[in-house]
Amino acid sequence: MEEKNEQAVDDRGTTEAGGREILKRLRDGGFEADDEKLAIALGRPVEEVQGWMAGDANEPVDDDIVMKARGIAKERGIELE
Repeated sequence: MEEKNEQAVDDRGTTEAGGREILKRLRDGGFEADDEKLAIALGRPVEEVQGWMAGDANEPVDDDIVMKARGIAKERGIELE
């Protein structure tokens, strides 16, 4: 599974681990570190967000969610990278 985490999930070369870090920064900086608030903003189940935060291999981070996170961060003026 380690190899999968090193593959790029988007056209910027973001790895899955990098995507999880982006999501954590967005949650912490824009949603009061609340998984449920981030889930609502991303339109994803809270269980999925909790899986990302826990590093659960059964909840992979994909390009769609990284793009959404970057868009929300840009709208809110949150620095992710």
